Amino acid sequence: MKSLRVAWFLAVKSVSRGNIRVLLLTIAMLILVYLNLVFTPAILAGAVEGLNDKTINTLTGHIIVQAAGENPVITDVDSLIAEIESIDGVVAACARNNLGADVQYEGERTTTVVFAIDPEQDKEVFRISESLIEGSYLDPEDTDQILLGVQIAGNDREKLELYSSSLKTVHVGDKVSVRYVSGLEREYTVKGIFFTELIQTDIRAFITEKEYNSMNPLMNGKASSLHVKTEEGVELESVIAEIGAVRDGLKFQTWEDAEGMLRSMTDSFKQIIQILRVIALIVAAITIFIVTYVDLVNKRRQIGIERAIGITGASIVLSYIFRAIFYAVLGILLAALIFVYVVVPLEAHRPFHFPFGDIFLPVNIGYLIISAAILFVVASVSAFAPAWQTIRTKIIDAIWG
Repeated sequence: MKSLRVAWFLAVKSVSRGNIRVLLLTIAMLILVYLNLVFTPAILAGAVEGLNDKTINTLTGHIIVQAAGENPVITDVDSLIAEIESIDGVVAACARNNLGADVQYEGERTTTVVFAIDPEQDKEVFRISESLIEGSYLDPEDTDQILLGVQIAGNDREKLELYSSSLKTVHVGDKVSVRYVSGLEREYTVKGIFFTELIQTDIRAFITEKEYNSMNPLMNGKASSLHVKTEEGVELESVIAEIGAVRDGLKFQTWEDAEGMLRSMTDSFKQIIQILRVIALIVAAITIFIVTYVDLVNKRRQIGIERAIGITGASIVLSYIFRAIFYAVLGILLAALIFVYVVVPLEAHRPFHFPFGDIFLPVNIGYLIISAAILFVVASVSAFAPAWQTIRTKIIDAIWG
């Protein structure tokens, strides 16, 4: 206990009587280190969060239900949807059928998948209806209308990623010819064009379930897949288990299973986040080490005298650890305030734009605390190492240099 009091006394005197410019520079370095520790990973975390959100709300839903075995379709769809929606934690479910097709317009041709939907039901699960850039969403009674993703329509947007393989100049009101893989050909008026900024969604086209059933009467009441939206934080495996108990012969995918290439992208982002965190901590360790080492070199004789008059080596080492923690606390508090009240609002006002949409910095208090705790440990170890090495020098050698 006495060593702690002595160490605290030495640390306070060292800070109060130290070079103010060195103090400010050290704290400034730690502010930058902590901002680097939370800022860039926060951008990438926001990108992962945004990509996952687009995947769930425009592409897959939380759970995809398909038929298992040789029969590729789910029967008695309306009954199954009603039972799924009665499960705790389920917000809504919708049915979809799909057909491969070639779409043509004024000599341009592109290949896509056309999905048949009940527009009202589909809106409960997906947010495509909120991403229209032209026209309007489908109505359940539409039979000669089609909804196109912007990557199919082209829409005269030459900067689109897939513009060269799109129909290039299609707008609302234009008539496109659709030849299905079954050989059937239909002409549709483009009712709406949507742009979700997720390419995997924007290469799709939609018609109504009524139009699909007129072409495939035997598919009435059947679907190739069901898509389920759940409440936030619901355990998907438990919902899957309950759906499986309702009906046999089904197979399931979560949105994470269905992400495919998108999942590899988010995994890469997560790896980059870990690398950046390690680099930031290394910079913090080097900063504290150098400040402590330089101070120890300049005060080597003073430390030798302190030991000669009875101050223990443990007290001296602890005083440098306390000083490092003081630097870290001050730097982290200032950096956290700058991040939460300056950086985040500025980024929200002018967000970073990724190919799949605007990215906003998440304020994760838990992560901020964990990052602070790790930085405390790094600062303490970085101060301990040179201080411990210095007190191992013989007292007489320290006094005489």
